[in-house]
Amino acid sequence: MSERRIVGFPLEDLFTSKRGNSIYTKKYCHQHRGKYEVYTGTTIGTFASIDTYEYTEPHLTYTTDGEYAGTVTIIVDDKYNVGGHRAVLFAKSSELHIEYFKYILNSMLRSKVKDGSVPSVTWTNIKKLSIPVPVNEEGKYDINEQLKIAEKYKTLASRRRILEEKMLEFSESYIALPANESGYKEVNLNEMFDYRRGGSRTRAFCNLHKGKYPVWSANNVEPLAHVDFYDYDGKYISLSRNGIAGKITILEGKFSINEDRFLLIPKVENIDYDFIKYTVEPILRGKKKGRAGHNGQNEFTKLSFSILDNTKIKMPIQENGQYDLDKQNEISLKYNKLYEVKTGICNIINQLVSTDILMDF
Repeated sequence: MSERRIVGFPLEDLFTSKRGNSIYTKKYCHQHRGKYEVYTGTTIGTFASIDTYEYTEPHLTYTTDGEYAGTVTIIVDDKYNVGGHRAVLFAKSSELHIEYFKYILNSMLRSKVKDGSVPSVTWTNIKKLSIPVPVNEEGKYDINEQLKIAEKYKTLASRRRILEEKMLEFSESYIALPANESGYKEVNLNEMFDYRRGGSRTRAFCNLHKGKYPVWSANNVEPLAHVDFYDYDGKYISLSRNGIAGKITILEGKFSINEDRFLLIPKVENIDYDFIKYTVEPILRGKKKGRAGHNGQNEFTKLSFSILDNTKIKMPIQENGQYDLDKQNEISLKYNKLYEVKTGICNIINQLVSTDILMDF
């Protein structure tokens, strides 16, 4: 069996590059609606479709600027267009297999993206890149070897997608510790909490009152804005009503909330906030309504205020009927450890699926 031979060629020796047509703006596309896709900077969803087309063959393309700059894609439509935020690569030889180069170029082009307010990659910056290409004994492009390598990359990509789907499924799952019937009491949330909705704190309003105190909205990771006042000072259980509805975040310090979030205000004593988060959040997430998504991506769901009226949880109680705070703390610690392990596993899997792999030729 002959040994595979790999030679590095400058990208400009393999392909010519043509920038997409900048005429395809949203306004233009709206005025020329049709059935032929316009591919531009985005790699997710559809930009527009118009009544004319420029290309009729599959081509290797890359995004030139924006969030997805440097992303390489093959467009296989019969008839389509390419907008100004994308460029087309035309192979200089019929012995160059574009699917092979899709896998090879993807990480190489992304590594050449120039950071800035708008990330970008230009032909000038990438045309001298040395691209590994299989060649035969005569030094000519070996398309059969390209096909074999591309097939291996395709298999790897398929397995990576499966792993990513499993990771998302795992990351969105909840852990439920068993609650013995003895020592627990089923309680309606509205018996334990009042809920308080946030005020009308829009982004425009916040821009008029810039300061250091956070305003929390539907987002559970970062505040909407920072203002020069606060409505609450202390530690509270907060709940997103819109967006990724049902997510519970423990807020502490001086802050405000808007109408997309509300607070659970305890009516009783002996409540462990972490215990409430771990036990209530899975129930509320199961009752959300709206557009679902993976791990919060593109999700928009809602919960009504009345949801608390029909939500019950099992609370540990003492012999005298009081809520058992020590037992709640004990359970919370177990949940903390379990979720730390879960987060660690998700981080490892995420690192695996996001790592670019260049095969050892």
